[in-house]
Amino acid sequence: MNTVSSSSPRRRASALVLVGRLAALATLLPGVVMCITLVALVVYCRDLLLSAAAGEHVAVGEAGFWLVVGGFLAACAGVAVLQARRLGRLVAGPELRLVRSLQRMRSGDLDFQVRLRSGDLLTSLAAECNDLLDTLRRNQPAGAPPRERP
Repeated sequence: MNTVSSSSPRRRASALVLVGRLAALATLLPGVVMCITLVALVVYCRDLLLSAAAGEHVAVGEAGFWLVVGGFLAACAGVAVLQARRLGRLVAGPELRLVRSLQRMRSGDLDFQVRLRSGDLLTSLAAECNDLLDTLRRNQPAGAPPRERP
């Protein structure tokens, strides 16, 4: 029983590492595919131009062309979706914490600090909220219930 509980944190840690690696792969893969398809598209177009310059018949619209163009557009869409999700997390999480902090302030609780994760957006707004909390703690508004001090 003791060995199971001691290996459980190791399992969790290895699972977190695996999740982090999968997230990194999911983030990088569309960019890599986009670069590969861009190179393939450039090579394909170069070959078309060389064939046309040599006076050969050039057929645009072959299956290979559309496959490369489709792969490039799909990879671009993947990058756009992943970046939109990433930006959404960077804004939505801090926004939710700031809203909850303002609700706590409105209810009269001034004994806390607004904390955001490193790398989050809206940190300047969180710093302003913390400055406001400090000011309110020092100068309690008229009519506010007295604060209990530990």
